[in-house]
Amino acid sequence: MRSLFFIIALLATTSANASTMLLWSCHLLEGHTIEEVKAKNSAWVKAVNELSEYTVQSYVLESIASPDLTAFRYIDVFENPVHWGQVRSKMEDGSLDDIDSQLNESAKCQEASLYQASES
Repeated sequence: MRSLFFIIALLATTSANASTMLLWSCHLLEGHTIEEVKAKNSAWVKAVNELSEYTVQSYVLESIASPDLTAFRYIDVFENPVHWGQVRSKMEDGSLDDIDSQLNESAKCQEASLYQASES
């Protein structure tokens, strides 16, 4: 937990022109399609954007040339580390439990990394 607060504090000191990005590494579950994932992710974005004054964007990166075509990525783009923290807090208090369980019906995400991105 300390490392999470350290990361947030560290990212909060970066440029105002930067975005905070969360990259999830996932796999489709058997019997489900990437179209299902995209539809559920769109519903997640709508739900998250109703909880905050900031706007989140999310992308589904679909494998088109890979030894594992069930692999895909989510990239969630938050306006800043504070925005990411607000969404994370809402998730921890259960505000997004319904949509999260819907996402988990179609895919298994095993790894996530938080990045600070800035234009170069």
